[in-house]
Amino acid sequence: MIMTGSEVSVKKILVPVDGSPVSNKAAQYAMHLAKMEGAKLVIMHVVENVKQGGAIGLQARYGNVRLVEGFQRARIKSAEEWMSKIMDNAAGQGISAKTEILSDDGTHEVGVITEYAKKNGADLIVMGSRGQSTFKKLLVGSVTNAVINHSPCPVLVVR
Repeated sequence: MIMTGSEVSVKKILVPVDGSPVSNKAAQYAMHLAKMEGAKLVIMHVVENVKQGGAIGLQARYGNVRLVEGFQRARIKSAEEWMSKIMDNAAGQGISAKTEILSDDGTHEVGVITEYAKKNGADLIVMGSRGQSTFKKLLVGSVTNAVINHSPCPVLVVR
C-alpha cells in the first residue's frame, strides 16, 4: 500500500469466504487486523447462481423450481454453519462482526463483492487466493484477481 501523507484508517473489513481452508485463513488475518484497528468485520459469502449445465442446472432450465430452491437453501444452510464458526471465533476475541449471505445477482461473485464494498464503505477487503495445482498456486485465483482489479478499496490477499 502506498500512502501519500494522510493517515490510513481501517474501520470496516470485508472478508469474502467460501468455506475453503484458504478463505478461513483469510478470515483469521482479517480478525487479527480488526482487533489491531478496532475495525468492524463483515464476513460475506456469495451463493452462486445455478449453472445451466449439470443435473440441477437442467432442472432449473426445465422448470423444476422446487428442486432448485431446495438446492439453494441447502447451500445457504451449509454456509451458515461454517460461517458461524468464524463468528464464534471473532466473538471470542471481542471483535465486532456480522455475516452477509448474498445471492449472485447476475454480476458474478466479483460484482457482488465489489458493489457491497462500495455501497457499505469497506476500507479493506481480505480474501484468500485460490489454486489447486502446483502451477495454479503461483497464480492468484480468478475471483480474487478480478476483485483486485475492480475493488473500490485496498485488497489483502492471503495464501
